[in-house]
Amino acid sequence: MFLKRNYARGLICIGMDAVFRFINRRKLLVVMYHGITRRDYEPPIWTQLPVNTFREQLECLRQWYVFVTLDDVVAAVRGERELPPSAALITFDDGLKNNFDVAFPVLCELGIPATIFLTVDLIGTEKILWFDELYFLLRQGYDNKVDAAFLDAKVRSDFIDGKIWDVYCAMVEMLKRCGEKERTACLKNLQERIFLNTLSLQDDFGLLNWEQVCIMRDSGLVSFGVHTASHRILSQLPPSEREEEIAMPRRKLEEFIGTPVLSFCFPNGKPGIDFNNEHLQYIRHCGYVCAFTTENRLFLSGVDDPMTIGRIPAGNDATSLLTLFRLNSSGCFTSFKRRKACIRNDTTTAFDEGFSR
Repeated sequence: MFLKRNYARGLICIGMDAVFRFINRRKLLVVMYHGITRRDYEPPIWTQLPVNTFREQLECLRQWYVFVTLDDVVAAVRGERELPPSAALITFDDGLKNNFDVAFPVLCELGIPATIFLTVDLIGTEKILWFDELYFLLRQGYDNKVDAAFLDAKVRSDFIDGKIWDVYCAMVEMLKRCGEKERTACLKNLQERIFLNTLSLQDDFGLLNWEQVCIMRDSGLVSFGVHTASHRILSQLPPSEREEEIAMPRRKLEEFIGTPVLSFCFPNGKPGIDFNNEHLQYIRHCGYVCAFTTENRLFLSGVDDPMTIGRIPAGNDATSLLTLFRLNSSGCFTSFKRRKACIRNDTTTAFDEGFSR
């Protein structure tokens, strides 16, 4: 990362971000956030960005970009009007409680619109998402010196050495792909060995309630889309359960907020892995006009598929340093990645894509 920082600093010094902002001025920048926190987590949790860093990024963006709303994007996709040059859309995934408590006041102060993609069936509950619970179960287990014998041999030594983030990343990727039944059994196994008070995690990892959603809606600054009913990855869904996770939450959200819901956001969001063309067709069939992925790229309206709009990740790691953030949001690293892939069939870049969920 030291080399990446120096590399980024050098590119900023020669104005490379300005060059790519100009080249990409007709493309839409969509920034992907999750949680915004006032707390310090050690080790840092990628999905919980410190509020000071969040503010710094927004103030940086408004020097060069015109912030647009989700309605503006939908209208552009429908061909009703064009987006302004250097357009930017701020998005949040999941619908975490601190979107209201921490991020919303900053958005109001700066007058910046944003979109929150809600995990609709969990709104108004005291549940936390399974991958957040997994992280804290592992942390609590290590702190309580729980015998690691129950863990897979591949991660057991890292757990014993206190490399909790490494263990978490390995386990969460495995559990995303193993199927709901096996994932539930694994979490239950952990829960039986490790006591975790999830109520103590509500400030940052709890989900919004409907009153908070309505307050943000009434502000005129925040709009909403669907992030499935319960955050299940579409490629793991049997066809019989698609309506429950994709169509029904749209109807439920429309009923609560009283306006049409035309946008969808893919959990985990990697094209070809987490969803495929069949899912895209179903989403269109349900009445969605556009959908958002976690693919690190800008979006050109009228050319790119509005059902696979890419987003620039902004998480709590070194890539949120202002130099790296400026370059990535300009499309600089995305362009380098594409060039290298064409020349060398190699997708490795100086910028690694953010943790997805």
